[in-house]
Amino acid sequence: MKRLTISLSTLFLFVCIFGCTSGVFRRKAVVPKKPPVLSSELFDSKIQSLNDLLEKEGLSQKDKEMASKLLEAYKSLKIASSRQFTEPEYDRFIKSMFQTLNLFVENYFAEIHYVAQKRSISLFAKERNKILDAYLSGDSKGVINDCITLKTDFGPDALTPEIALVFSLSLANQGMLEDAIDIGQGITHALEVSPDLTHLRANIAEWYLKLGQREKALIEYEKLTDTLDEQKLILRSLSKKIGTTGRVNGQGTGSNLETLLQRVNQLVQEHKFSQAGDLLALKKDEVTSDSDIKAIDQALRALELAQEKYLKEKISSIFMREEALKKARELIESEKFEEAISELESLEVNQDNSREVRELKEQAIEGLINRERNRAAKIFLAAKNTSDPRKKEEYLKSCYDILNNLLEKYPSSPLREKLKSHIKKVSEELDRLGRN
Repeated sequence: MKRLTISLSTLFLFVCIFGCTSGVFRRKAVVPKKPPVLSSELFDSKIQSLNDLLEKEGLSQKDKEMASKLLEAYKSLKIASSRQFTEPEYDRFIKSMFQTLNLFVENYFAEIHYVAQKRSISLFAKERNKILDAYLSGDSKGVINDCITLKTDFGPDALTPEIALVFSLSLANQGMLEDAIDIGQGITHALEVSPDLTHLRANIAEWYLKLGQREKALIEYEKLTDTLDEQKLILRSLSKKIGTTGRVNGQGTGSNLETLLQRVNQLVQEHKFSQAGDLLALKKDEVTSDSDIKAIDQALRALELAQEKYLKEKISSIFMREEALKKARELIESEKFEEAISELESLEVNQDNSREVRELKEQAIEGLINRERNRAAKIFLAAKNTSDPRKKEEYLKSCYDILNNLLEKYPSSPLREKLKSHIKKVSEELDRLGRN
């Protein structure tokens, strides 16, 4: 939609007319009337244009308001050019002109600010992409120069953690190590608390599982393991460079291989695969005999298999959980509450006490209790309507058993007070029957 635009010349027109006529308005009516400053046809042309504009569809509310105010202003100016005002008329005219001019100024400069802000964001995104492209192409000097320019143009906050990271790496590539450390240390906390690629891939895999797309989840799992392998290689490379051949989690250089393998086995049992892998990698850099190297290689292979098995079981477990939850929801919708509760309790046995499981179980229990309450109510009504004392007692006891079993089975249900109230009422009827 084409926005309503008002040129500054219109503003100057208002000011000029107002300047030319304001002195006239304050003079008394005895002063001879002068010819109009502007012709009536000129005002009629502007008024018609604004009327046509207001009749068009698609005009925003803000633009309609602006056009209406300008229309009123032109009409007032037309009247002002052809007559003299009384004091009250003059005051109303001044107020109307002030409001119109004020609205014009606010809208005009707000539009300027919006355009400038939008242009600033666009320029920032363009400069950011330029820096990333320079980094990917290996142009460290270009990255450094562009980052300095970005900081100068947009302020220190322009160096977001993402940009500061490539800035730091590029400084190091150019031998400016102290500057690289200063920049890098300044963003480590921001990067540590931010989700990384590992978290993202793990979440994407889980999201695919929830959608029932297991094959795509496995693809994300493969990508995740590749990322973790790359991180391990970086760690091993760093270990060699700084000469760290021990002291990871208390594992000193004097520790023998057997003790280390026992520690690795314990970590595997605790599913701390990354920690176990680090121990083996560091020890492998330390040992020299072929037998020790072979033993460590075998342990690394066993670790890899254990981690792969664990992750597959984890993914399978998540998939089965989603299937169980889906089935429980369908059972609840079909009012098969006992089966739904059994399905959810099987998840609890597997230590899944998530909020979703708890809420579904509460929903199923509530549905079951309400259904059984209705059944008990029908039996209670049958007891009230029969005149046979033996039948009445049979109905009341059946009603009592239904309600009492529910209370004993689900004592923490939010409906327990209602169950107690119903049981009390049935008990009173049984007592009354016994007295008779």
